[in-house]
Amino acid sequence: MTKRRVAVIGAGGIGGIHLRAYTALGDRCEIVGIADVVEEAAAARVAEFGGRVFTNVETMLDAVKPDALSICTPPKFHLEAVEAAAERGIAVLCEKPPARTLAETEAIVDAMRGHLLQFAFCHRFHAPLVAAIELIRSGKLGALVQIENRFAFRFARAGNSWFTEADIAGGGVLIDTLVHSIDIFRALTGDEIEAAHAVLSSTLPIEVEDSASLLVRSKGGVLGALNCSWVAAVAEAFVRIHGTEGQAIIDYDAAAGLRFKLANDADWTEQHFDEPDRFLRQAAHFLDCVEGKCEPRVSGHDGLAVMGVIEAAYKSAGVRR
Repeated sequence: MTKRRVAVIGAGGIGGIHLRAYTALGDRCEIVGIADVVEEAAAARVAEFGGRVFTNVETMLDAVKPDALSICTPPKFHLEAVEAAAERGIAVLCEKPPARTLAETEAIVDAMRGHLLQFAFCHRFHAPLVAAIELIRSGKLGALVQIENRFAFRFARAGNSWFTEADIAGGGVLIDTLVHSIDIFRALTGDEIEAAHAVLSSTLPIEVEDSASLLVRSKGGVLGALNCSWVAAVAEAFVRIHGTEGQAIIDYDAAAGLRFKLANDADWTEQHFDEPDRFLRQAAHFLDCVEGKCEPRVSGHDGLAVMGVIEAAYKSAGVRR
């Protein structure tokens, strides 16, 4: 089988995660180029994963001619990287958030029309979440009523990185972290969000929010309470799903990644998962799409839908975009 040629833009933390996933799929692809504005960062990744070092995106794309490209830059630079890939007909896996604004996301989707575009909402490939979706579809939980989600941790780099610079990131924890929560809610309900109201706060001396709470309602009437924080003393990562006939809990920190209890059950049923991590599954799915085996599980439509909710959330909180 011919290996797919893969390049990565952005040699930071998430770029390294993409590179490790592709390397684990070495029988299917090879790293041919890594670009970063900091040459030393790209060189360090090349030393670890292979490929060639570049500091300019277009130079790299013309030199190594990849079949597929992971864009792992800060959001401000997603659009220009996508446009360079689109001009050359290269398939794109673009990190979250899709961009800083809905308008930029629309430009990304427009640029990639006719070309493969997948947004990196990695939780779609988290095995317990996939199993929870199957559980919901089976009808065992009854009709969905409410979904609770919390992603909270102490972000050591808050105030010392581009994540808290509005011009580069597009906002704070809402656009960086709650963007996942919105996509998870849409995946679980299989529905679009018709109402969103957010409240934001910041306890750190930064220009963006470090904590956010978002209430949403799907078109079908499912309610969501989505919370995230960069300043939590105790880290938490869970999703609670409430139905008329049962409850399910996705716990990112527990040995049993998914457990559920139906109305007449005496005990919880636990499900354990011994499968590749979500980033490896995401990369494998992207390669499947590049090879024409399937369509992206997270498409341009999904990116637009999530960013539409982000825009509504910021507007409800009084933040000008």
